[in-house]
Amino acid sequence: MEEIVGGFFRVLGRFIFEIIFTTAAEVMFQIPGQLLCKPFTKQGQEPSGFWVVFVSVIFWILVVALGYFAYQVASSVPNA
Repeated sequence: MEEIVGGFFRVLGRFIFEIIFTTAAEVMFQIPGQLLCKPFTKQGQEPSGFWVVFVSVIFWILVVALGYFAYQVASSVPNA
């Protein structure tokens, strides 16, 4: 009985992990690139997969860099 319950939870855990991982990857690597590439593609066509992922990675690098520099500016206290 323990093996059946353990197997069920193992399959359920893998299924839930796959859904969460796929959704997170799609949100991070598809949506920003799709939104940024869409205005630059021809009418009636979808952006290429490579460019969508490439633009998404550049977008997230810029977001992290901007956040880092904003934190540095906001947290820097001039010496008195």
